[in-house]
Amino acid sequence: MDSAAIQKRLDLLEKSEAEFKTKKDMLNDSLKSDEELITLEDKMKDARQRYTAQKQALLNEPENRKLMDDLKDLTQEIKDTKKLLGDELIAYFMKNQTLEYVTPSGEKKRFSVSAKFVRGKEDGE
Repeated sequence: MDSAAIQKRLDLLEKSEAEFKTKKDMLNDSLKSDEELITLEDKMKDARQRYTAQKQALLNEPENRKLMDDLKDLTQEIKDTKKLLGDELIAYFMKNQTLEYVTPSGEKKRFSVSAKFVRGKEDGE
């Protein structure tokens, strides 16, 4: 590829980017000047604020706060259980050299083992 072809492509790219910016600005100006769109946007913002306030009021009711606390606890329990299950499946794989677990009822369940690098402490730290 010679310098003239590269320069031609750079000039074309610069021209296209300038045209893109101009047309994008024209479109934005058109949207900003439409009174009906502005009115609808204001109504939307007002509705969003009322929605958020109502939702927050409902979430602050005692029974809903209790449900939220229960959900938070269950979320942590599920996360911890999944972590333990993952560790146990890795140990199962290492012992049995299979990616298939057979439940006590005879159902076969396949699982996958994956690995990733994690940032560890440097030696001596």
